[in-house]
Amino acid sequence: MIIFIILAACSDQGAVEKLKKNYPNVNKEMEQLPTEVQKKMVAPNKLPFQPKDVQLTYAADPSGDPKGDILHTEFAYGNEKGSVLRVTTFQKKNVNFNDEGEKKTTKLKDGTEVVIESNSSNVKSIRWNKDDVYYGMMLMGSQFEMEDLLKSANSMDY
Repeated sequence: MIIFIILAACSDQGAVEKLKKNYPNVNKEMEQLPTEVQKKMVAPNKLPFQPKDVQLTYAADPSGDPKGDILHTEFAYGNEKGSVLRVTTFQKKNVNFNDEGEKKTTKLKDGTEVVIESNSSNVKSIRWNKDDVYYGMMLMGSQFEMEDLLKSANSMDY
């Protein structure tokens, strides 16, 4: 019985852990980042397409220094057909967004308000705040709808 519980726990890896396991370049980049930054990073369990590659990037001060002040981290999923999904975790609480004018919003399944930044034919983009951390998602590709992006956002592994 205990062995079954241990196996079940091990097989239920989070989305970020799966990325680290399946994409050695993601694991290599993550290992360079401070633990407190890694703890805030999240990824979706459901994607609107099958990625061929995933990259992890970050913005830091000083630039390029993984031990510096990390401003945001981003997973970029891509395929050979030009589809791209970007999942950004803003690491600082004092993030400023240009919210001039009326903003369109919707809600995630858990009731979290989501700001729709773009809903054009080729780019869908949203952002939200959950537990004092800001997240953003951008989906590029003309074959996608806003619902595709929201499905990914609803599957985030916090």
